[in-house]
Amino acid sequence: MSALLLPNEILSMSAQAARLLVESGDGDGALLYLALLECGGEPARAASRLRWGEERLGPAWTRLSALGLVQPRENAPAPATAEDSRLPEYGRSEIAAALEKEPGFQGLCRELEGVLGRMLTDNDLRCLYTMYDYLALPPEVILQLAGWVAGRERRQKGTPAASPRMPQIQKEAFRWKRLGVDTLERAEDYLRREELVDQREWEILSAVGVTERRAAVGRERAYIAAWVDMGLSTELIRMAYERTVYKKGAMSWPYANKILQSWHAAGYKTPQQVEAGDRPPSRQPQPSKNQPRDFQPTRERIEKNGDWLDQFLAEQEKGGG
Repeated sequence: MSALLLPNEILSMSAQAARLLVESGDGDGALLYLALLECGGEPARAASRLRWGEERLGPAWTRLSALGLVQPRENAPAPATAEDSRLPEYGRSEIAAALEKEPGFQGLCRELEGVLGRMLTDNDLRCLYTMYDYLALPPEVILQLAGWVAGRERRQKGTPAASPRMPQIQKEAFRWKRLGVDTLERAEDYLRREELVDQREWEILSAVGVTERRAAVGRERAYIAAWVDMGLSTELIRMAYERTVYKKGAMSWPYANKILQSWHAAGYKTPQQVEAGDRPPSRQPQPSKNQPRDFQPTRERIEKNGDWLDQFLAEQEKGGG
């Protein structure tokens, strides 16, 4: 039996909003939008309802803003950097017992050494056991995470021999936990999206005027991810950048985002479509003064001209031609 729908228990969403959310493929954005509908548009209530911290709320809000579904948050609090002041302190005896009695942890250690290309130290083992025991992340998720961090480290340093430190991997593990990336399926989905953003990050940074190669900072990365989700071409992003600089005198990520958001909503995919859409409608050419006008005379005018012609011919006959 379906639940009884009482007054004020029905939420409505526009078809356009539903289409944008579906096309973006952003699960966190869709959840946040539903929570905002339920909570009257209040970010704090929505975050509390979802049990999200700023680390997860901020990027989701930025992506919704890029889609034009919410207003930008101008004074959003900075993401928390401290992981947890109450972390357990695992001793050597606890780690040794886990290596002896927990087959899952034993296998994880062997696999991770292969991923990192080195033996794990005592401190590495403590960090790893924190992820395994305290965060309760499945071994396969930890391996996915470690492989991604290692790949990013090697790309940034330009050498396949680079190996991230275990505290770096642990810090990313806390972030994944806050984002809800705690199953193999969620990890694979998350990494697919991150890979797409990684592939285009420098390309898009270059398109918006960054000349020195570097990684995107947090807010930049969120905008880039939203633009990638919308399927925007680099040429279109470059055009938005040029218009932003012309209008603002410098690059403004929120302003460029508004331009791209409006183009995406209009269905523009190429600069040519934007130019055609921005061009004023062509005016019909006016006939020149020397060009004869094509018009149809009225019946009254035709009869009047006929009478005049008859009278003219009669007078010509009387006068002998």
